[in-house]
Amino acid sequence: MHIEAQPGHMGAIASGVDLSKPVADADCEQLNSALMTHHLLCIRDQDLAPPQFAAAARLFGTPQIQFLNDYRLEEAQEVTVISNYNKLGGDKPHVRATHWHSDDSYFAEPGRVTMLLAKALPSSGGGTHFIDTMAVLDAMPENLRAKIAGRRAVHKYLSRRNVAKVAIRTPEEEALTPDVSHPLIRTISETGRQALYINPNRIDHIEGLDNAQSDALLDEVYAFAFEERFQHRHDWQLGDLVMWDNACTMHRAGTDFDVTELREFHRVLLQGRVPQ
Repeated sequence: MHIEAQPGHMGAIASGVDLSKPVADADCEQLNSALMTHHLLCIRDQDLAPPQFAAAARLFGTPQIQFLNDYRLEEAQEVTVISNYNKLGGDKPHVRATHWHSDDSYFAEPGRVTMLLAKALPSSGGGTHFIDTMAVLDAMPENLRAKIAGRRAVHKYLSRRNVAKVAIRTPEEEALTPDVSHPLIRTISETGRQALYINPNRIDHIEGLDNAQSDALLDEVYAFAFEERFQHRHDWQLGDLVMWDNACTMHRAGTDFDVTELREFHRVLLQGRVPQ
């Protein structure tokens, strides 16, 4: 097995390992270490049926079952389908998650790691963009960091600042997603380092501020966090298994492709913990 770090703040690519077969303990440890070190890890050339994908995910943590029932696969309840042909778009193609976000932040215990397996790709374009929010916080001007230090934000499944279409929940699913509060700066338990923890698509407001004050501060934080110097783009190959640490990253889907061509992934989320 070979792991190569990518240029910039984040990302590593692993090759020479087949997750459909038993993985040596040393290789498993090396893969987990690469994910924690680089925040984003791509394992090339994986051909996994949904049950195999769910089993492989257990090498990195505990898979959780997607709370939206319509997106689950019957043969592996931990695996969901992410596609530009889904119920959000009806009969027309619709690209999900095109705005910066961090998965699962509307839960008290957000999913820690997201895993995407490329099953179908357009002929060109359609990459996924990432931001290293640990690097963002490290570079943040002291006056801006002081404004958010110790503050918490309210995350909602459907916030008043929402900029992307989200799936409609059943009453039972709504009961599973009450509003939650998370710190704007969270500590990564494994390393003690800190990262900016934001989800522009789910944060409704900052606690202790009125909406106008909250919006102004959020806009200032977002403008800094979205700077190109913090971004990394992954250009997909079929069979890529890409995983990232939601505690210190944001991501969004690229739209630079023919949306009539199928772009489809299988996804697994690994259980996390309450952000501190």
